[in-house]
Amino acid sequence: MVSSPRPRPWLVRLPFYYGWVIVAVGFIASAFSIGLTWTAGLLAVPMAAELEWSGSAFFFAVSLRGWLGIVFTPIMGPYLDRPRGPRVLVLIGGLVNAVGVLLIPFVDSAWQFVVLFGVLGGIAQAAQTGISAAIVPKWFVRQRGMAVAVSTMGGGLTAVFLPPVVGVMTGASGWRSIWLVIGLLALVFGTLSALLLYREPEDLGLAPDGRTPGSERGVTPAGSIAEERSFTRTEALHTSVFWVLLVGIAVGSLANNGIPAMLAPIFVDRGFPFDVSAHSLAWYGVASTITKFAWGWAANRFSVRAVLLILTFFGALALPSVLIFPLVGPGLYAFLIGVYIGAYFFLSQMVWAGYFGRTHVGAISALGRPLGLLVGASGPFILATTRDLTGSYDLGIWLNGLSAALCFVALVLVRPVRPRATESRRILEAAPER
Repeated sequence: MVSSPRPRPWLVRLPFYYGWVIVAVGFIASAFSIGLTWTAGLLAVPMAAELEWSGSAFFFAVSLRGWLGIVFTPIMGPYLDRPRGPRVLVLIGGLVNAVGVLLIPFVDSAWQFVVLFGVLGGIAQAAQTGISAAIVPKWFVRQRGMAVAVSTMGGGLTAVFLPPVVGVMTGASGWRSIWLVIGLLALVFGTLSALLLYREPEDLGLAPDGRTPGSERGVTPAGSIAEERSFTRTEALHTSVFWVLLVGIAVGSLANNGIPAMLAPIFVDRGFPFDVSAHSLAWYGVASTITKFAWGWAANRFSVRAVLLILTFFGALALPSVLIFPLVGPGLYAFLIGVYIGAYFFLSQMVWAGYFGRTHVGAISALGRPLGLLVGASGPFILATTRDLTGSYDLGIWLNGLSAALCFVALVLVRPVRPRATESRRILEAAPER
């Protein structure tokens, strides 16, 4: 008696490729992880005024949120390569994140904000940000650039819609109500969406990009399996390329959190009204969101290294532009840095899969990302501290421009490692027969 075939799961029978659901989960996670950094940046002025905190005390918590990724990302990274690891990590991260935010309205001292936003938020963010860096690249090869770009758009769109909401709610009910509303949204959306996560398409009997299983044999974005060789973590660590990339990408991350989070304080300090300064974040969000499509298209068509070279050259000019050109005001400056940071955020996460393949990208990126998290998370604290010490944000802004230039130099120095012929044959032999 011939048994009937097992029914295909509903996830496979959707009219579209399930990988785009994974992208949507990454989108939501970015809104409730990096998006909260923009929330803190906007609320820094009313919170510090009411609670009488210094800028460095407030933004220490913002930076600590990212610094903790140095500790937790290497521990959590390998779990992203396990069958149920991503779902468990992101679910726990969502719960911790929501609890921390929901308690912020009740703080009355700086150390409480540090614990809730910095410590609990840092643990949560380390768990949630692995989706775009390690999960989405597993689901896509040909369309990897666009997929990773869309998965990181949540933070940019948060920047678009947050300023008017903060302006209205701050005047009507105060900053505490804003944190409460965001915490409830994070509990519902940022947590429950984790239940839709799967590690890779093969777990559902699918293939990357939605192709028929087996049809991807020997095919990569540029048509050669040699370009999608998957290194193990040990193999990657034994290449000089990994270490140059680690330092270069980390240095280039300085502006990721600091400049957007500090837009309002920077322009208030330069004499602009608070509402004008706060609304500049919306221009950052617009640029970050809409230009991701162009950068994602470019990353699909060209190597991630080539696109990053163009981007970091642009960033080295755009980041200090407010100091060089007198006509660059809040809106234009925010738009320019949105073009740079919005693309850098997702392209820097694509680097690890682009250079070392997708099979072990969770473990490899877990070693590559912590230094970048340290530098990026330090951005707000560095800007606030230089302001406290020098009376101006200028030095901190110049340092951000220099960071993009140094990343450009690092990328000039490294090219993707070419696999040995024996390794290409091994991959071909392991591929399923059509």
